[in-house]
Parts: sequence; C-alpha cells; structure tokens
Amino acid sequence: MAIILFIGYFSHNMSIASFGFLGIFILMYYENIPLKNLILRFIAVALFILTSFLIGFLTTFASWTAPIAVGLIAFLGRIFFRLYDIKKPGVFFAVLVSAMGASMRIPIKQVPVLGSYYLLGAFIAILMAIIVHFTEKEPPTIVEEKSFFQRVHEDPSVFIDGIFYGATLFLAVYLSSGLQLQNPYWMVVSCAAILQGDNLRAIMQRNVQRILGTVIGIGIAALLLNAPLTTLETIFLIIALFTISQISVRSNYALSAFFTTPMALLLSSLTKDQNVPSLLQYRFIGIALGALLGALSAWLITTGLKFYNKSFDLHESFDKEPD
Repeated sequence: MAIILFIGYFSHNMSIASFGFLGIFILMYYENIPLKNLILRFIAVALFILTSFLIGFLTTFASWTAPIAVGLIAFLGRIFFRLYDIKKPGVFFAVLVSAMGASMRIPIKQVPVLGSYYLLGAFIAILMAIIVHFTEKEPPTIVEEKSFFQRVHEDPSVFIDGIFYGATLFLAVYLSSGLQLQNPYWMVVSCAAILQGDNLRAIMQRNVQRILGTVIGIGIAALLLNAPLTTLETIFLIIALFTISQISVRSNYALSAFFTTPMALLLSSLTKDQNVPSLLQYRFIGIALGALLGALSAWLITTGLKFYNKSFDLHESFDKEPD
C-alpha cells in the first residue's frame, strides 16, 4: 500500500494512489497454495474486478441499467468465488468497484488511464504475494483440480445463493439511486459487507457492529478531515489506519470499522475537495441503510429456505407412505 501511495505522491498524481489502492486489495485473496495456482488466482481475480469496474462505468450512459449490472456482477461473482473456493472477501471488491464505476462521472478517455493505475496496484500485489509465498514455513495446500460441472454437482445450492446475493444488491443500487444519496455506492458496499457473514447470527452481529463502528469512525474522520494535514501526513495516516483495521478485524468487526471509515474518507480527500459535514452525513446514512438492508434480506432468505425445506421434507414423507 505504501508503494502505490508514494508512487502517486512523488509523481504528483494522487489518482494513481486512489485507483492503484483498489489493485492492492487483491493481496487479501492470498492463501498458502502452490505458486502457479496462486498467480492464476490473482490474475483471474484482478481481471474480474477490472471487468466489473468497466461494466459499472458503462452504465453511466444509461443509468437505469446500473442495478441490473451490479446485480449481475454480484450473481456471477458469488458463483465464481464460491465454486473455486476463493475465500473472503470473495466478490466484495468486484461489487465495490462496479458500484463506484456506476456513480462516477468522468470522460470515457480517462477510463483506460484509471484502469492502468488499478493494474499497477494489482501487479504490486502479485509481487508481494510471491515474496510472502517464499517466506511460508508450512508446505502449500494442494489445490484439487476439478471441472466446473463437477464443482456445481458438489455444490448445487450455489445458484440459489447467487440469486439471493445478486437480487439484494440489485435492490441496494436501486434504492441508493432512488434516494439520491451522495456517493450512492456506500450503501451498496455496506450491504455487500454485511452479507459476507457465514450465517444469520454472524450477519446480525455484523449489522450492529458496522453501524456502531461507523458512528465512532465518522467522529474520528471529522477530527482528521478538519485538521490541517499535508498530503504526506495524510498518506502515513491512511497506512496506519488500514494496518490497524486489518489487525483488529479478526477479533472485533466493530473496532475495525473505527479505522476503515476515516481511512476511506482520507483516501477520497487525496483526489478531491470534500464538503466535510455533508460527506459525513451521507456516509452514515448510506452505511446504516446498507447494513439494515443486508440484515433484513439475510433474515428473509434464511426464513424462506427453512420454510421451503420443511415443506419439501413434508411432501417427500407423504410420497413415501404406502397407499
């Protein structure tokens, strides 16, 4: 992260830092697997995320297509990441960049340039992953080779999960656009983050923790954004906040949100001036609404599946009874 931020700083182009930062995130998909599989995984994830951004941006020419595009990316991504056992954050970053692309208003000639900044960040992440791979003390976990259809046969419910996930994010984009929120992708990202939970209980806990953590994080962000910080000081703060958030996320999701919120807002402030009061207000509204929507949809699908399974078992028992 420091590498891409300082490349932007010394080249006097902080757009490199902002979009290269998204490429750095693919390092989160690192696992101790054979190097060939690791590199192929990183390339596939990087291209999927880049394609998601381009599709999201194309919806700016017909804004009514944005919910369809983000929902479709969420559906396909959920299936892809689950079938190929690519662990968390899964499709989350693809949803993030597609929602960002759908809310951006930039000339089309700038898109290849911004895409190249993202690929620079992804390239740095791959190099770092290779370095980490060679420092591993444990032998890599062998990745079992399976065909796509074999994976589907072993996990047929993946399509139901994908439909639910895609439909929820379709609704999140639709609502955020309809409510005319500033930076509407915040609601979408918050909803996607909540749905990363492994089960309903974890999702409900994340919902409360994310809203609470965001409130504290916005308070921290208000202090930092109003402080007379230089660009260099802001960069060091972003690195520190992100490092602390990643260390704390495994033990306490709410504590992690204390630091990710000001980090994201500081990163945004590197490329454009912000109206701090309205920025913080819309940030909270977007995250709170997204978290509540994610929790509600998770409860509905869990309840619905339980009802369906009970009905299916009941009909099956009737069919087995002798006449």
